[in-house]
Amino acid sequence: MKFLLRASWQFFSRQPAQLMLALIGVAAGVAVVTGVALMRTAMIDSLDSAARALAGDDSLRIESRLTRDLDQDQFARLSQLPGSPVLIPFLSQRVRSDGATLELLATDPISASAGQVLAANRGPATGLLGSPRGVIINQATADRLGLQLDSELSVSIDGRDATLDILAIFDNELWLDNRLLMDLGGAQTLLGKMGRLSWISAPSISRTWLSEHLGPELELVKPAQRRASVERLTAGLRINLTALSLLALVVGLFVVHAVLSFLLVQRQQQIGMLRALGVTLRRLRTWLLTEVLLLTGFGALIGLAAGTELARGLLVLIQSPAAELYGVVTGQQIMPSRSLYGGILALTLLLAAISVSGLIITALSIPPGQLSRGARQEISASQRALLAALLFSIGLVLILGSSSLIAALLALFFWLSACAVIVPLIALALLAAIRRFSPSSLFGRALGMLAASRQRLSPSLAALSLALGLSAGMALMVDGFRTAVDDWVTRLLRADVYLSLQAEDFSPTQFQTMQQDWPEVAAVSSVRQIRQDDGSQLVAYELPEAARGGFEFLAGGEAADWAAFDRGQGVLISEPQAQRRALALGDSVSWTTPSGEISRPIVGIYRDYANDNGQIAMADRFYRTLFDDTGRDSVGLYLKAGQSLPDSEQLLLRLGLTDEQLNRTRREDVRLITLAIFDRTFRITQALALLVGLIAVISLISALMALGLERRREYATLRALGLSRGGLRRWILTQTVGLALVAAVLAIPISLLIHLVLSLAVQPRAFGWSVPLDLSIGPWLQLVPLAVAAGLLAGLIPAWSIGRRAVSHQLRSR
Repeated sequence: MKFLLRASWQFFSRQPAQLMLALIGVAAGVAVVTGVALMRTAMIDSLDSAARALAGDDSLRIESRLTRDLDQDQFARLSQLPGSPVLIPFLSQRVRSDGATLELLATDPISASAGQVLAANRGPATGLLGSPRGVIINQATADRLGLQLDSELSVSIDGRDATLDILAIFDNELWLDNRLLMDLGGAQTLLGKMGRLSWISAPSISRTWLSEHLGPELELVKPAQRRASVERLTAGLRINLTALSLLALVVGLFVVHAVLSFLLVQRQQQIGMLRALGVTLRRLRTWLLTEVLLLTGFGALIGLAAGTELARGLLVLIQSPAAELYGVVTGQQIMPSRSLYGGILALTLLLAAISVSGLIITALSIPPGQLSRGARQEISASQRALLAALLFSIGLVLILGSSSLIAALLALFFWLSACAVIVPLIALALLAAIRRFSPSSLFGRALGMLAASRQRLSPSLAALSLALGLSAGMALMVDGFRTAVDDWVTRLLRADVYLSLQAEDFSPTQFQTMQQDWPEVAAVSSVRQIRQDDGSQLVAYELPEAARGGFEFLAGGEAADWAAFDRGQGVLISEPQAQRRALALGDSVSWTTPSGEISRPIVGIYRDYANDNGQIAMADRFYRTLFDDTGRDSVGLYLKAGQSLPDSEQLLLRLGLTDEQLNRTRREDVRLITLAIFDRTFRITQALALLVGLIAVISLISALMALGLERRREYATLRALGLSRGGLRRWILTQTVGLALVAAVLAIPISLLIHLVLSLAVQPRAFGWSVPLDLSIGPWLQLVPLAVAAGLLAGLIPAWSIGRRAVSHQLRSR
């Protein structure tokens, strides 16, 4: 065995470029998987880390059933009751600083100290929280923001600027990552939320007492419920990222497969000689498999290290959209685990062994003493077509036979596998057609020469076309989805101006004033939203006739349906709600109210991209009858022709506000804000698609460089026949660029397939919404310069290497 390992070392030492590209290919795929897995864990685990540190691991939360926050009087009432447990009040608000999203978390230090956790572990902090604008941060957050002790931190709170003082910086406190710990009273003043709390924490042993004393307006939320809620909220995003990362790993393994295929083709002579020397098939099999596992394992270790750093970058990309869409402020300190790393490493080794099993079987079939490199048995065109048809049929059965997301992803995998089988056949047919079309030109003769390298080119063409197709397909999906969101929000926004308050809701008096006493206003709409335990929303609409045309109905929505909606005899639901709960027009949908569960028939299903957990929309008057809630989250103003609203100062005077608590947003601004959130949300997807594109370039360079080095003797023969050095370089570059362009052309239908599956199957099953197809040629046009650049880069190395060496030496080389 030592002899065989020495033979491997000698071979790879003579092929350093191939070895490097194989390592880069598997490392890139593993890095993407590792980065997404670590980011996913950090995003979820950071949810309650601060609350657990301050109030205990098993703390319960007391929250309002109806509103986003609760009255501090409720805290006082519960605290003063006989037998009351230790209660800790919390106020939470997202703020921004230098583009970073942070969570301002405020508590009462006396109550927190009574909870013993903060007092036991961070006793000095209780005395520091008395400053009205002082905050405590951890060292990692301080380093990212460039802060030191006693320095000032500028933050933006709902568009208002504020300055905070850094009172203390803690080391190794992961629960404080991207958080600002503050005194409750100071935070209420700063945020304009006097007498308001986000939640109250209580020990788990007090569950029975709390259930008896909370009252109908409050609810008790267990830690498992909070975690499950965020898991549901972010499920679609995490599944999509995980699927994309696994596809990236598969593409990376295709690169490894392509490289190892070249290496085994180059070593047929060596394998034949080893068999002639008496090496058994069992030893050869063990040798080749050990070689593959060592190569893959080393590349995977590099990928694990690179993926850890990648996770930090991905968290930066996901932090803002996660906060805006799901209310989750993520930490940026990665917590690797042996089980995660071990699982990814084992998966990579298993997939690598499976991917090269066919190559090893082929290598072992080489007769003893075989010296020819052309004796390898190839799969016939009919066999390839039959295998591709079988794989495509399996994918079709999966996607038609099940409505699950896993089935859609498996179908996509089988269809891509079918593409990998059939792509080399089509590519070589294109090369042959080019040769017949222009047999005497340099382009035709150079590309025609590639037809003799069918067995060497097949795996590389498959890997390259799949990688380019995946990158372009993701770009097509994102572009099409963005267009759909733009059309949706443009249709939905009908009001001229939208008003909201930063710290409170609009009162009935304020809303009535807008309707009756503002001469510029022709009509007013309002929205009230309540999040349910399953992550979906109850939405109460007061809609004038001008606003109703903004709904894009997929079912229902006729005049009779609107009449039932206004009477409270029917509700509207969003497409994600219908998808997730398998509801159709005419079915009944139920929800919980303070007086019990209630249900109403569905009179309309509308398109919605705002909440992937779904919405139940009802008439405003019907909602207020059920919930006895008079607040309104936002108001839309429909202006009379030729009219405009007065400035902010006049609006504040009309509404009876004493400070700048009013947010006024024009319709176009809402659209731009929505698209900006969309762009930030899919920035991570675009980043991963770019990584897959880079893997595609690695695949191309690997395949074409190996081909150039493999054909040294043939190129030397052309030199001996009179071809100049410059002519040889043009010959090689024509081959590499032409082959890259052929792969790019074949990537177009693959990208279209990926776009169709992602838009029509994966998106509806992961998020519950459908995406109208919209084809943009931009991603396809980007394939051409990418392929040309990679082809030139791949051809330069063998062209330089072959052109500078003596013809006689090249002719003698094996």
